[in-house]
Amino acid sequence: MKRLKEARVKYDNIPIPEELSERVMMEVEKAEMMRSKKLIKIKRNTYMKRVAAAAAAVAVLFTAGVNTSEAFAKGISDIPVLGALAEVVTFRSYETKTEDLEISVEIPSIEMISEDLKGLEKEVNEEIYSFCEQYAKEAEERAEEYKQAFLETGGTKEEWIDHHITIKVWYEIKAQTDQYLSLAVMGTENWSNAYSQTKYYNFDLKAGKWITLKDILGDQYAQIAEQSIRSQVTKREKEAGMEFWMDDWKGVDADTSFYMDSDGVPVIVLEQYEIAPGAAGQQEFRISEQEESLEPEDSYKADESSVEDSYEDNFEVPQEAITRFAGMVKEAVAEKDIEKLADLTGFPVYVGFEKEGLIVENREDFTALKTEQLFTDEMVRSIAGADASSLSPSMAGFTMYDKDGAPSITFGVRDGKLAISGINY
Repeated sequence: MKRLKEARVKYDNIPIPEELSERVMMEVEKAEMMRSKKLIKIKRNTYMKRVAAAAAAVAVLFTAGVNTSEAFAKGISDIPVLGALAEVVTFRSYETKTEDLEISVEIPSIEMISEDLKGLEKEVNEEIYSFCEQYAKEAEERAEEYKQAFLETGGTKEEWIDHHITIKVWYEIKAQTDQYLSLAVMGTENWSNAYSQTKYYNFDLKAGKWITLKDILGDQYAQIAEQSIRSQVTKREKEAGMEFWMDDWKGVDADTSFYMDSDGVPVIVLEQYEIAPGAAGQQEFRISEQEESLEPEDSYKADESSVEDSYEDNFEVPQEAITRFAGMVKEAVAEKDIEKLADLTGFPVYVGFEKEGLIVENREDFTALKTEQLFTDEMVRSIAGADASSLSPSMAGFTMYDKDGAPSITFGVRDGKLAISGINY
């Protein structure tokens, strides 16, 4: 597993040669001129005609490293129009086949109908073309290295041919609506999963820009997504008996892969080996505020039953249980859900408001507190920024906050179970 991860990192860090970048720019400029001419014709017609890239595709040739035998162009394939703003066409499609290697390549191109989106179109098509061309070229080089190693270690040519080495580059439209265009471009090699790669391209067609998880989920996108993923993992572990590696997971950030589904909901994609064994493949998580992986009233009970029922003290609690409970606290505070927070609280509990602290004796008194007083902006920010995976025990318990002096929530063992024991402002 370690070798596969190291190989993947090495591949991701391979720089794009300068001459390749210049070539991509030249070919995209040619395609741009052809598309501009066609857009003028579109405006003159009473109906929308499909935009084609055939003339530009004829001029495009892959590097010599890919063309080991005569390739034939299969032509341009149009995909259905996406709303009134864009369509996707196959910019270049060809196959190369020898007795021991088969390469299949389909490079998409996004055609923006609106003149206001031309800058976006040029930028993404440059990147897609570069990714496809580079992947195909380097995949063939890897296959040749693999072949040499196979023959040098005693394998025969006939045995090598029986491997049926196949390299494939293609694309898939994940969502096509009036609002969003979400496209996945993929490269695979049947002899090694370590080098398979998928890149996602997500656009807000009306705003004319790339979209990010922050655009969709807001400033707390990482915390919202991480909590949703952890909740869904808990459910999958129970239903499928699958083991997940959440302790080493680095969480969600601006570079986390995702695509939009047809409902306008982001689907986060975690790579093979990222949180589960390789046999589980990629793991996808739909991040929707309208959907709960566990029913609200059952979420705490389900998590609680999945770990040891009783602890002697704070130092006995396993890290998995600490992280899970902290995640539930994060969720309750992010949603400003006083009922959910009460489910996690042990009574009596100390609530140290800025002006006056008080001891809340029971759940009824706790839920009677003012929501705006309990969930201040400072408290929400502090708990959202707390690192749930690195909490360490003390006699008082486990304290969640993002920096010194910020509001905090402390939880610990009470009557053998984890419960909130203090809230401070």
